[in-house]
Amino acid sequence: MRSLIIKLSDEEFKRLEEEARNNGFVLLSEYVKYRLFGNSFTSSPRSQDTKTIEDVVNPLTVELLNVKKKLGELAERVETIETTISTKPGTQPQEMKRDRRDERKEEKRPPQQQERRSAIDYLKEQGVMYESKLSNLKNPDAFFDRLESQGAKIIWTAEERIAVDPTFFQNFLNKLTQIHTPDETEAQKYLSKQEHELFQKLRKTGSIYFDNQDKFWKLTS
Repeated sequence: MRSLIIKLSDEEFKRLEEEARNNGFVLLSEYVKYRLFGNSFTSSPRSQDTKTIEDVVNPLTVELLNVKKKLGELAERVETIETTISTKPGTQPQEMKRDRRDERKEEKRPPQQQERRSAIDYLKEQGVMYESKLSNLKNPDAFFDRLESQGAKIIWTAEERIAVDPTFFQNFLNKLTQIHTPDETEAQKYLSKQEHELFQKLRKTGSIYFDNQDKFWKLTS
């Protein structure tokens, strides 16, 4: 390799050195070669620096994206664990959904189905049920037999069967012994709405009567 010696004044050297720094050259000799031969000798150090920075930054960007993806997956796992912990012991989320669906089906059942399923409970709530009002029954005999087998009091009249809750019926009989007047309008004052309706039904069919000797209402048999 051959050498080329160039003599410069101090002012020229400083100016050339400053130009080299401004253009990104560390070695003054490299800058002189660059000035002599241009781009055919070498590319600008600045472009080399830029390429070097990109080579460093790009892998870092990829790594950051991978870290972000892993954090997202970790967040999903944490959410799943929290959901599992918050459920009741021994109850899986899928089972809970199935239970809620069953509850909604139960709510959507027609009132007739609910009454058929819990006729004795309905009787306890209402106190009395009349066959004449149960027009939707397909098998009245089976219906009243089932109520009787579950403890209901069944009263047979000439017109219909009447199912009465035992507790309701006993309270009704106790009140009859306290009515010391044959006046039905006066007797109504001692009875609730349901009791008075039963009183009228039984009075009309002769199932109860006023005993003039004991002075209170009694069952015929």
